[in-house]
Amino acid sequence: MDDNSQKPVMPSADAESKGIALYHDMRVEEDFAKCATRLFAILKMAAVKSPGVPRLLYLDVQGHRDAAGDYDADAREIIHEFLLGYLGPYLTEIHTPLYEAKNPQPQREDIPDVLNLRDPHREHAYDHRELPLRNRDSHPDRRRSRPPVRAIADYLGLDEPICLICWQAPVERAHVVPESLGGSNDVRNFALLCRRHHREAPDVADAEAFWSWVDYACERDGHMKWAGVAPETLARAERVGVRIETSGPVRKSLHHFDRVRDELVRHYGWSPEDFAGGDHWGSLMVEFHTVMDAATSTHFNVAKKASTEAWAFEVARRRLRDGAAEREADVDRTVVASRPSVELAERTVRKSPDSGDARRLVEAARRADIAVEAAALVRDLIGSAGVSSAEEVLRGIKEEVADRTAQFDRLADELMGQTVCRHCGHAIARIGDASWRHSAAAPMSRGCRAASFDRDGTWDDSLDRTWKASPSKTYR
Repeated sequence: MDDNSQKPVMPSADAESKGIALYHDMRVEEDFAKCATRLFAILKMAAVKSPGVPRLLYLDVQGHRDAAGDYDADAREIIHEFLLGYLGPYLTEIHTPLYEAKNPQPQREDIPDVLNLRDPHREHAYDHRELPLRNRDSHPDRRRSRPPVRAIADYLGLDEPICLICWQAPVERAHVVPESLGGSNDVRNFALLCRRHHREAPDVADAEAFWSWVDYACERDGHMKWAGVAPETLARAERVGVRIETSGPVRKSLHHFDRVRDELVRHYGWSPEDFAGGDHWGSLMVEFHTVMDAATSTHFNVAKKASTEAWAFEVARRRLRDGAAEREADVDRTVVASRPSVELAERTVRKSPDSGDARRLVEAARRADIAVEAAALVRDLIGSAGVSSAEEVLRGIKEEVADRTAQFDRLADELMGQTVCRHCGHAIARIGDASWRHSAAAPMSRGCRAASFDRDGTWDDSLDRTWKASPSKTYR
């Protein structure tokens, strides 16, 4: 079984064991998240199709080298942590370029339904606010001339120089990060692409965005890999269970922005609401042009590239979202309103009118809100009238805000208990002796089978159900 049709499936190590061989090639365009997701998918598929049969996983790694020639952080995390630490119990054997390991225990069959990857502090996280140059390695080779095509092919794990996306020749040397944006002539900063895909590839300051686009283009244009292959070969592959797509998706339009829209939807997951007009669209266009000016370039004198502009729109959207989150965080330092505990207390009062603890919490929050609004009003007065004596009034109100906010926080600490739902992983809390409730209203925890909400999002105690299944597992 193979989720990458570039190489044949490796046979089982022991024919008598009647095991199933799982093969994956971690190609250069895959980062940790993509590789982990695909490894998990082929494991789940094997468990569904052949339950209880020994599973032997074979992993190859192409590219993913650092300055010292060792595997980079993504490859090392897959090989040393994800395979051994997470997938290991569900496999009988693991074969990688660095080791071979056998599971001393019988392989487990209770594979989680969903793989959750949570690692907000990954070193490859891109700072959308600063728009920095991001290479895969912080210490590139300072060579002045471009490496030969053969050296690039060897690094990419290609037997011969062909396009990474469509497997066609001849090829061109494509900079991952263009020289005009600070990209180097290190072999790790090159890909081999045919002329068509070279002209389509994004010209951006983010190396991971380039490789992500290559991965997307491989899926979009995967049918092109089989152009020219004899029909007998395709038929032979289908007879052994290898499904090969020989036709690609229909391009709806040749208009430039339609191509940008198509890529935003298919590659970055935009929804129709993201394209809706309104006040936010003007801000988005301002951010878009900021990103285009600071972190993109032209290539082959091609001023408009759908892939480059799609990336710029996505980064602009994230910059606006990051900015909004920062503004909300600044407000949260002084404003008590809209805290999950307050919402939870209000829902508790509605469902349990006799809960004195919840009423005390809500009243404290409202008093703090009034004080904060008064402080904002006085601040506006100072800004418009310039009355120096009003500063003393503002100082006093700020002290009152601090006192009432501290009172609210003390009450919340005394009255509220908080933890994580063992079924869905969302935050749950309780006030006093009240029952545990999900802090977030629907739809945030709608997927939890232990939770049920009314139409208005309030907790419905009458519909509590016990979920006896084991909780989902999470890889951190």
